[in-house]
Amino acid sequence: MNKSLFRTRLRKEIGYQWGVFKSVVDWTIFLYLFIPALAIGGYHYYIWWSEIPSWVNGFPLSFLFILLYFFCWEGRIRTFLEEADQLFLLQKRYLVVALKKSTRNLYVLGYSVGVLILIGILAPFLFKHYNLSWLDILSVTFYFISLKALVLGWKQSLDDIVSPWKKGFFIVLLFIALGAFTSSFVTWALEQFALLLLMMGLIQWFLFWMNSSKRIDKLTTFSKDVDLEKMLKLKYVRSIFVFSEYVEKTPNQKKRSPFFYRNSKRIYKKRNRQRSLQELFIKAFFRNKTYLFQCLQISSITTVALIVIPPIWIKSIIFLGYIILLRMWIKIVYKRAMSNHFIVNVRKDDIIRTQAEHYIVNLLSLPVISIVGLILILIIV
Repeated sequence: MNKSLFRTRLRKEIGYQWGVFKSVVDWTIFLYLFIPALAIGGYHYYIWWSEIPSWVNGFPLSFLFILLYFFCWEGRIRTFLEEADQLFLLQKRYLVVALKKSTRNLYVLGYSVGVLILIGILAPFLFKHYNLSWLDILSVTFYFISLKALVLGWKQSLDDIVSPWKKGFFIVLLFIALGAFTSSFVTWALEQFALLLLMMGLIQWFLFWMNSSKRIDKLTTFSKDVDLEKMLKLKYVRSIFVFSEYVEKTPNQKKRSPFFYRNSKRIYKKRNRQRSLQELFIKAFFRNKTYLFQCLQISSITTVALIVIPPIWIKSIIFLGYIILLRMWIKIVYKRAMSNHFIVNVRKDDIIRTQAEHYIVNLLSLPVISIVGLILILIIV
């Protein structure tokens, strides 16, 4: 019964995600995009084993460890629990515990394979450019696999925090502290004694196993696990909706006071139709944490690329592409907000709506672009 329940839920999940994948990637995209990309990537990977590209010289070894660390923070452990389970499964404690154990083992194994694949891609650089031995690479692999499991377990514990601001504070603090420790410790251990990574990896596995086993045995987290399962199941669907101009993200049912403009007061004293649209979008933008997070994500990724990539001409191309991408994204968000059927005071073909769009794009993009541009100037100087 335990294994059959897990296999049934797993087949159901694979079928659902495969349907989502087929709705986005048809045979033409797979034939003309994925296959050439795999062929070109495989060819370059083969060349890397014989000749390391020159652009690698600008990357320190710690950068690869930071890349592996970022991967350790991707993903979650799922439970395959459903709302209807509270009618039957919740009364069968051993079934719930067995299902959660099976899904935990599945996702830890899957993410461990992901770490192996990533290190396999980086293997030419680790062997040829940074001159690491087999023992060094095996120690690094074991360390980051255990770190991945530990982070997955900590994420489950952080889900128990009710306050979103408190939870966000602990996540940021843990991310920065653990990242600084990982980067410095792995580099130091490789210089001194690589087996220290194996010892630290065993400690991380032990901490993960204790924390995960304790949470699996708790049934009081059933409602949170079901809510999280819903969110993770629709993760890729929401990613598709982000790039759709005509599909809006489902609002959160939990009512919380926004951090910006929590009191709905007027921004402009003198009001007209254009200023009303501007005020409406400004409040909608800053009250939606998804929009703020996406803007921060675009800017932070660009900033990291500007810092890491050495050639100045490539930095300039990246910065120019960032300007175009950010302004296009703000236009998409503006049109999405203005497509709401409650906004009827200005027609779609009215020039006032176009003027408000130009104003909004400049208002939101210029300050952010100026900050990233200032960082670029400081990097070049």
